[in-house]
Order: sequence, then structure tokens, then C-alpha cells
Amino acid sequence: MRVLYVMDGTDRGERQMIIGLSREGVEPVVICHPKGPGQAEFEAAGIRVIPLVSSGKLDFKAIGKIRSLLKEQSYDLVHVFTKRMLINYTLASFGFQIPVIAYRGIVGNLSYWDPFSWLSFFNPRIARWVCVCEAIRTYFIEKRLLLFFKLFDPKRVVTIYKGHRLEWYLQQQGDPVLPTVGVPAGVKVIGCVARMKKRKGIIELVNAMALMKSDHQPHLVLVGRVIDEDIRKACEQSPVRERIHLLGFHPDAALMAAEFDIACLPSLRREGLPRAVIEAMAQGIAPVVSDAGGSAELIEPGVSGLVVPPGDSAALAAAFDELLADDGRRKAMGQAAQQRIERDFSVDATRQKTLALYRDILGHG
Repeated sequence: MRVLYVMDGTDRGERQMIIGLSREGVEPVVICHPKGPGQAEFEAAGIRVIPLVSSGKLDFKAIGKIRSLLKEQSYDLVHVFTKRMLINYTLASFGFQIPVIAYRGIVGNLSYWDPFSWLSFFNPRIARWVCVCEAIRTYFIEKRLLLFFKLFDPKRVVTIYKGHRLEWYLQQQGDPVLPTVGVPAGVKVIGCVARMKKRKGIIELVNAMALMKSDHQPHLVLVGRVIDEDIRKACEQSPVRERIHLLGFHPDAALMAAEFDIACLPSLRREGLPRAVIEAMAQGIAPVVSDAGGSAELIEPGVSGLVVPPGDSAALAAAFDELLADDGRRKAMGQAAQQRIERDFSVDATRQKTLALYRDILGHG
């Protein structure tokens, strides 16, 4: 089974899935950015890598190179990982009848008024749409054209969680990072790693800090580039602003997560399967997330984390109070969160489900 993988760059989960599939009888050929982190890893595994830099949704040089590749060698399947590359591949592949699998990692942002949507995810030539969480799958199958006509066959839209391994996130013990950025030693810490945008629920999170019980006095650490300046204003105007640390981008964000007592992502909408929450859970940190997009799918409520309604600062405050009031329960929840990532979001499970999908498309049983 020869599969062409088309992507801009790769993340570790995608690379390990493809390398694992190469050991299961799949013959991969990978198109990716030449400066991406995965090229050497693929080549070390004996996988052919074709370097390609795509400058946009309509990159005629990239389109020509992909088309030449399709003429050079036959493929059983094509697996495309980004919307931009899916558009370029669609334009390059006219006249070729190769089943295409399209990966989708975010909820929303597809309009039937946008011609690029019809050259990507609305393209009826796609054999399967692979969604990184069930929330995205639901978005696809509920999508209607002019409110009446279904755009997607539910049988062709599948959910396959991206795979992870605990050892990717477990860090060597070293000097704590949080004291170096102004967080006092010994305090309880609620942490959020995300792009600081309003739709991530950051303002509601800041507001929740002032609603908590006064005896807990946790510090809030916000890590990520500030996109909306209203977030900075909310931090400055908070009555507990001395306990709020807006750090911006920090290269040690994943390492910091291991020092949190609670990891939080209170998104309002359009969340996929957030890596920052997975990184914290993999390091044994109890998560609190909103029921927005795929975040809640990471968690068994009350066992491996807590889930609150989107936009509800009071519910966030209550969840934080609940976990900070019981150190034993919070730590047990963190351990359960770690076990959940290892058990239900593994690279092995992703590889097996992806291989089963390939065989289903090709009629191999």
C-alpha cells in the first residue's frame, strides 16, 4: 500500500504514526517543508521525503511539483494534513482518481461562500474526513448548504485522536521555572498555556480569580502570545492583579506545566483537541476545561479532570476551589489524567485506527 502524505510541517504524533505505519506494510512518501523538524526523522526510518515550500493557498509552483510527482509514481491513497496543502493538492490532482483523506484539527471556519472551501474540505472527491476529535466530526455532519442540504455523509467522517507518548512530556527534574518569572515559591498555581485570545476564555478565567474563596489565594500563570489587548487590561484591572502573571510567549511553557497545580483551558468556542492540556495531563496535572469543542473529550469528568460551561467565571472559580480544597483528590485526579493520555490517546491506537481506515477505503477488509 503506497501512501502519499502531503503536509507543510509535521508534529511528533504525525511523524510517529507515519513511521509506525511504515512497519505495518505501508510504503509512505512524505511531502513536507524542508526545514521542518521531521525530515531527518523520516529519512532515518528509510522513508522518502520530498521537500516542498508552499507559499499560500494558490502556489502554482507547488501545484506543478505535486502534479509531476503524481505522474512519476502511482499511489493507492493520499493523506493531506492542512487546508492550504489540500487546496494545492486538489488543483494538482485533476484527472487522477486517487482516494484522498483530509485531516481536520479545528472546529468551524468553513463557509460554503468561500471558493477555497470547495477546493478543500467541501470537495466531494474526498474519500474520508479524519477529525481529531468528535466535536469536529459533529460540526461536519451537521453542516448544511442553505440550511437544508447535507454537505457530508456521516459514514465518511471519522474521528481519530492524534497519538501521544508520556515520555515526550515527562521532564527531567531540574530547577523550577516559575520562580524565575516572578511566581513565589510554595503558592498554589493555576496555569493556562494558549494564545491569549478572547475566544480562549482568558478574560473569564481572570475574572474567576476574584470569585474564589479568599483562603486559597492561588496565583494564575498565563503563558502565550497576547493577541487581544483587552486581556492585558483585564489582568491590570483585576482586584487580585498581584496574583496574576501574564508572561507572553515562553520557550519553557511545556516545562512550566509540570509545576502547575491545576491546568486550565476555558475556551468559549472552536476548540480542537488542545495540546497544552494534553501536555499537562501527561505530566500528572489535574485539568479544568470548558465544554467547548474537543476539550471535554480529553477528560472523564470528576475522575481525570473537571468540565465547566463555557463563559462561566463562577463555575471556573467553584471548580478551582473544589480542587484546591483537597490536595489528595487533586493529585489523584492528575494521576488519572496521566493514565488517560497513556491509555486512550496513544500513538499505537492512532496508528491502528488509521491503518484500519486505509484498508476500509481500499476494500482490504
